[in-house]
Amino acid sequence: MLVLMNQKMTFEAALARLNEIVEKLERGDETLDHSLKLFEEGSALASFCYRKLSAAEQKIKKLSEPEEEETDGKN
Repeated sequence: MLVLMNQKMTFEAALARLNEIVEKLERGDETLDHSLKLFEEGSALASFCYRKLSAAEQKIKKLSEPEEEETDGKN
């Protein structure tokens, strides 16, 4: 089953599905075709999670900047 990622998918849901896929692939009892589909879905989920984490990191950096500037200005 290919999970379609959209704006409503959460990081947590994507990570949970990615973990399921990894477990299935590690068991090694899937057919080659199904393994390839799982790998493709897992790759897309990993990219999705990476983008979400990168966006969160950028937001944290942006939110932290004013505090750093205030601290620098007081010294």
